[in-house]
Amino acid sequence: MIGRFFKSRGWGKLRRNRFAMVSLAVIGAYFLLAAWMMTMDVVQWAGKTTGAWELEEVPVLRAFLSERMLQQSGPPSLAGLGKPVGMVGRLDYIDFFFSRARSAVDEVAQVDESSDRTAREVLDGFAVQERKLVDVPLDELVTRVEEGESILGRLDDARSLVNAAETILIQIDTAESRLGDLAGAGEDADIAVLREEAAFGVEEIIFAIDDYQTVAQRDDAFGLELTDRLQETVDLLFDTDEAPSSLAGVFDEIRSTAETEAVAQADGVETLLPEAEVFVDELMPVPGGIAGISYNTRLLFGTDRQGRSILIRALYSAKIAIQVGFIVGLTAVLIGSLMGAAAAFFGGWVDHVVTWLYSIFSSIPQLVLLAVLSFMFLSGPLQDLRGLPSLYMAFAMTFWIGPCRVIRGEAMKIKELEYVQAATAIGFGRFYILVKHIIPNTLHLMFINFSLLFVGAIKGEVILTFLNLGLPLGEGASWGIMISQAKHEVVNGFFWQIGAATLFMFILVLAFNILSDALQDAFDPKHVG
Repeated sequence: MIGRFFKSRGWGKLRRNRFAMVSLAVIGAYFLLAAWMMTMDVVQWAGKTTGAWELEEVPVLRAFLSERMLQQSGPPSLAGLGKPVGMVGRLDYIDFFFSRARSAVDEVAQVDESSDRTAREVLDGFAVQERKLVDVPLDELVTRVEEGESILGRLDDARSLVNAAETILIQIDTAESRLGDLAGAGEDADIAVLREEAAFGVEEIIFAIDDYQTVAQRDDAFGLELTDRLQETVDLLFDTDEAPSSLAGVFDEIRSTAETEAVAQADGVETLLPEAEVFVDELMPVPGGIAGISYNTRLLFGTDRQGRSILIRALYSAKIAIQVGFIVGLTAVLIGSLMGAAAAFFGGWVDHVVTWLYSIFSSIPQLVLLAVLSFMFLSGPLQDLRGLPSLYMAFAMTFWIGPCRVIRGEAMKIKELEYVQAATAIGFGRFYILVKHIIPNTLHLMFINFSLLFVGAIKGEVILTFLNLGLPLGEGASWGIMISQAKHEVVNGFFWQIGAATLFMFILVLAFNILSDALQDAFDPKHVG
């Protein structure tokens, strides 16, 4: 059957379709990637079971182990190419690597002759993938970390002053709003409550100014007369029924000073940032050679909120997509084709039962039916099957309908052809004719339906997982999981995770769509010309 397929006229036409061949190559690359990952998982399991080997120690073979997609590859929420974005991202980048270096130095200080690890092994334990602490004598490393403490201390002070100045501005806006409510209160308003809220609002400005001056180690940053005026207003609001005089001029002066201080300290942070980044990159340098290429490639699409490589997770998700698409597509096509062919060839009660079944299932919206079937595995006796097994069953119970209807219609035409009638007249059994003549002549429709169902299963898995009805969000990797986890990131303008998942899914689905059209043009008798 397979040999006849590759010698057929349709295969020759398919080979001449360049877009179809490119799509086939893309699909082949996805399948090879999935096969590689599944093989490495099996080899890793066998090694751990027997204790004979550990693939985590083999540079190339360990690249796509399931454990690798859960490991940190860098600071959280790195943008593409491993670049931190904005001041907050750059600060997080510096804090991430320096905190690891500081922890490594603290731990290596406890290593003595009785320890089962050397100082270098302890330091390497704090590496971020291929990126390790600089290889220098321990005394020099300690000195460098102490220098870093000084740099980051100045940077933290500047950041604290920026935050304190911004807090003053926020408190001024709050106090102005509360004083405005008090001034515009009607006869039915609770004046006592409004005066108290206004007093607390003005008092919060005093506290914010005190906090700033404490961090800045200055008592005259805003002027004593301004805080005295604020305190007088607070006392007036708490202790009397008099209306406070306008603080507009005081607020304007404090706001102007706070804005000036915030800008100045922000400039200080911008000045210190490059120095701190250079220091961190020297303390934990990016390796060169193959190790450097591996590290930089891993950060091609950045990292997620847990610091995991988005590229590795997207590639590993392709394995899940291939598994779901292949198993569901193959199972649904086999079940649907056998049922459809049997219904058409045997007719009678067999045809009535099959027709009744697919009529019932097709009357329910497919996505709703998938959601209901998947929901069955969220709790109860079927809870242990939640995950890929539940997806396989849910999809297989719904996706067989399409192939069944198509193959049934085709088989009804084939069984009336002369060579089938001749085989029946000669005395061949009905089951033999079904397997030997009916089903092989519907092979082109099976291929077309398989490619369509493959795509449908992938998209269905992504949708169900996004709705938390498919793969559990806390386990493994899937394009649906990545898109679901990216919901909060997109709000903050971070599109790398959802972009990577969408890109890899788009390429695979597009390739299968092109191949499906090419298969139909090449093998469907209505299109062959």
